[in-house]
Amino acid sequence: MNKKAILGIGLVVLFGLSMALGQIQAQETELQEVFSINLLSPNTSAARNQWSLLMENQLPKIGIGVDFHESTGWGNIAPRTWSYPLIDFDYVPTYAEGGFDILFVGWSWGLDWDPTGLFETTAIVPYGDNFYQYSNPAYDTKLNQYLTELDQATQIGYAKEMQAMLYEDLPAIVLIYPKSLFGFKEGLTDIDGLLLGAGVARYEYWDDPADHIIKYAIPADLKEWNTFVVESFYDSQWMQGVYGALYERQQITNVYEPVLAADFPTYSSDLKNMTIDIAAGAKFSSGEDVLAEDFAYTIQLHMTPAVGSSSYSYFRTWFETNASVYAVDADTIQFNMTDVNAFSLGVVSFGIIDKSVVEPLIGTWGHAIFNEVPFTGNVGDALVVGAGPFLLDTFDSVNSVVKLIPNTNYVGDAPLLLEWYMTFIAGKDTAVAELIAGTIDIVDAQYYPVVADFTPSGVEGVLVSDPSHQEMAINLKHPVFGTGELTPVGTPAAAKAVRKAISHSVPRDVIVDQILEGLGAPGVTPCPIVAVCYDDTLEAYAYDLELAIEYMEDAGFEVITTIPPVTTTGIAGLVFLSFLGLASVLAFRRYRK
Repeated sequence: MNKKAILGIGLVVLFGLSMALGQIQAQETELQEVFSINLLSPNTSAARNQWSLLMENQLPKIGIGVDFHESTGWGNIAPRTWSYPLIDFDYVPTYAEGGFDILFVGWSWGLDWDPTGLFETTAIVPYGDNFYQYSNPAYDTKLNQYLTELDQATQIGYAKEMQAMLYEDLPAIVLIYPKSLFGFKEGLTDIDGLLLGAGVARYEYWDDPADHIIKYAIPADLKEWNTFVVESFYDSQWMQGVYGALYERQQITNVYEPVLAADFPTYSSDLKNMTIDIAAGAKFSSGEDVLAEDFAYTIQLHMTPAVGSSSYSYFRTWFETNASVYAVDADTIQFNMTDVNAFSLGVVSFGIIDKSVVEPLIGTWGHAIFNEVPFTGNVGDALVVGAGPFLLDTFDSVNSVVKLIPNTNYVGDAPLLLEWYMTFIAGKDTAVAELIAGTIDIVDAQYYPVVADFTPSGVEGVLVSDPSHQEMAINLKHPVFGTGELTPVGTPAAAKAVRKAISHSVPRDVIVDQILEGLGAPGVTPCPIVAVCYDDTLEAYAYDLELAIEYMEDAGFEVITTIPPVTTTGIAGLVFLSFLGLASVLAFRRYRK
């Protein structure tokens, strides 16, 4: 599954939350409590701690009391959610019964949205990660169509239908889409931020018209030598420019386009087998022709245990044996997959090596060559000679500096840059200072800079959407907002009305503007805004307490409003109270853990 729980978005000051709470509390009325719940949240992110506390204060405004808010570690959350043991109940029950009511959680995705195992009926715990216990036969059918459709346009249509169902049914109330902040030298051109953030940038289109050189500062060492052993996000980034692949992401649209392939695949009648022709004129940076046997040999090495490939399990999932990928002739490759895969273009878009060079090296020196630093030992540059737009010119493993220069034999558009560097710089302040001084051109987002860092002349902050989202996960077995049986109306429709009321009580703009200081966008559905299938026609549920109360009334709850007394004057007093309240709550929770 291409997703995982996100552990954090970055440290932010408490002032934003205190202002948000103060302003909202000064303006809004509250409902008399009509039912109460418990909240569950991970304590691993300062920002998430703040918006979960914000929602603890918001829910009473629509009549939903909060008995207890447990802020804790993942080890305590898992047994209440996706790892619930099904001992006392054959489903995940409410928090009071050992499960959960609402969980604050985040998910990370790729540019291809694959929600397999999260919302379909067959994935309800313990058979998958569907701890929401969402069951919608129409969604199940559409998911199956989505996962087996190989036409990109049709598949995107199915994805939008799925998003519409999740938007309406609200098993997950999406709060925000996080964004990352990069620092750029002013004047850099044609850098697709989404591809950069996803680690699949098309460097051949990047340029600095001033000198045609870009130096990119990163906050981590470069320590992995080739495509077979890479696990680091940053090492994989420089490799993206070196190896080349059959298909790569287009700029702007981010859908796949043929690069080393002559065209898109032809499929067998059962859609499991792919035949792909190589683009005419495809060559390695050494000048040698790219052959079908190079693709077959590369993937066979990945599936050879002695190589120790970091992608071994991934390729073994989709190819039963080494013989599943083979050269039909010099220019044609056959991929026989274990199952239909709507994301098969991603599976076959791996970086390639030259069989004619690497195979003799393995015969002489064995598989130990895969652990050698480029340009050293017995391997030389053999394992980093690719067919991408650049070639590796320097790999400084001591100072963590990589230098790429253009591959004049590249089959695609010729690179505009003369030199591309990735270099480790310790600490945000040093990296920002070097950007301002002009010695580097890009500061990576994982330094966690703030907007104020990039106010000097000549530099700019660039926001890039992350392939992730943060949400309030709903237990759809909860008797009020899950099944609806304990609402006055007593129906599933009443439960959905309560979920919509909760969504309309979320001040998403406050979370984005004040807690995240602009590093985000209001959330809509559990499909990240960066995904190629994202439906931008859907709009976030507006912050509207009057509408939220109307939905509570639709569920049969009697609305009685009260105006909370304001005993301080001005925002300053409200801010002060908010700080005191936050401090006491967090102290209590630390004690409870």
